[in-house]
Amino acid sequence: MKKNIWHAVEGHEELLVGQYIVPNFVSNSMALKVSDNEYVLMSPGAPLLAPWKAQHPNDIKLHIIFPNAYHHMGVLDWLATYPNATLYASELAISQLKEKGFAEHTILALEQTQPPLPERYDVLFPPGHKAGDIWVRKQNLMGYKNSATSTWITCDSFLNYDRVSNQPIARIMQKLLGAAPGLKISQVVKWFILDNRKTFKSWVMKQLDQDQPTTLIPSHGEIRYDPLLASRIRKLINNRL
Repeated sequence: MKKNIWHAVEGHEELLVGQYIVPNFVSNSMALKVSDNEYVLMSPGAPLLAPWKAQHPNDIKLHIIFPNAYHHMGVLDWLATYPNATLYASELAISQLKEKGFAEHTILALEQTQPPLPERYDVLFPPGHKAGDIWVRKQNLMGYKNSATSTWITCDSFLNYDRVSNQPIARIMQKLLGAAPGLKISQVVKWFILDNRKTFKSWVMKQLDQDQPTTLIPSHGEIRYDPLLASRIRKLINNRL
């Protein structure tokens, strides 16, 4: 996938993903189309602003979701162009974002108010995260073996890099932290992002049984299309947590 360009996600015409590098690692921004003049963005990166402006009018209505308190880089750039955008985050993330340059901005708590998500989308609140992570789920109509499946848009909980980085320092960090290649839970997540691994593990195992995800869109790495995704995530969590 080319960087700094918005791409439609296969099988989801309402969903766009843009990739950019920060710092030395592939990061993803997501855009959900509500209508021709309204979108919901997650973690919008500054390098993706120019290509977005080239394709959309300045008076478009934007809703911006912080998937956690760490994913705020780039939002102020977007607000400079779209000052009327509505901001959303979890209650826990809001308290931390107010200390990271957003004290003067109104941020709506997703527990009480949610943006106008497209049909079959909803917000999930995985427990056990220090920075108030949220995920977005799309419930698919039919999937693997004609059963109901889902698409998960997660934050930092999972990584899916096709390969280790070409940049030497980034490559060393990925190897030390167990962050690449393939579907991973980084040591950073295990020791610094999660503050209650037991609670998170119990929750996500039940969610896997309920949702049967077959597509994963993490905040970092590549989109993973996999009919066996649920079982792979379950194995990964048992091994890492």
